[in-house]
Amino acid sequence: MIVLASKSPRRKEILKALGYDFIVCPAKKDEVFDLNLGLDEALKKVAESKVKEVKESYLNSIIISADTIVCLDDKILGKPKSKAEAIETLKSLSNRRHQVKTGVCIVYKNQTFLHVETTDVYFKKLADEDILSYVNSGKCMDKAGSYGIQECDFVDHIEGDYTNVVGLPKYVVESSIVKLNPIEK
Repeated sequence: MIVLASKSPRRKEILKALGYDFIVCPAKKDEVFDLNLGLDEALKKVAESKVKEVKESYLNSIIISADTIVCLDDKILGKPKSKAEAIETLKSLSNRRHQVKTGVCIVYKNQTFLHVETTDVYFKKLADEDILSYVNSGKCMDKAGSYGIQECDFVDHIEGDYTNVVGLPKYVVESSIVKLNPIEK
């Protein structure tokens, strides 16, 4: 059995698209980044802490957790707390490159796989009215960096894994599941 330790609808969609049957058991702890570890290590720790929270209930299962952040100039751009913050975030990303990083932890029995996938995202120059229209749609409020790549046309191009920007790098996940425990889909 596979357990997804996340309530993200985007992660559920990606895992479903891979063809796996799974259950959802989201971790409830707040995400705490220890930036003294460095960004990649802090992401791994957050993802690992989510797995540890649900592992006791699913000892013989593959447990997958992830945490995605958006970084601009080494600053983490989290989920916006207000429409005004979303507008400012999107203005700061306009016509610039930023990074999307996802820390992934996959555990099966005594095996642990930890990985951080990084994708460079290049935004077009955004018009104020396009930003305002998107923010007013409300779609930005539950997303790191105030946008979802799958639902806006702000991106000029990316370098890396598209599904990482959505929230779960599918190639990393699938190859890890196969390595940890070859199972039938």
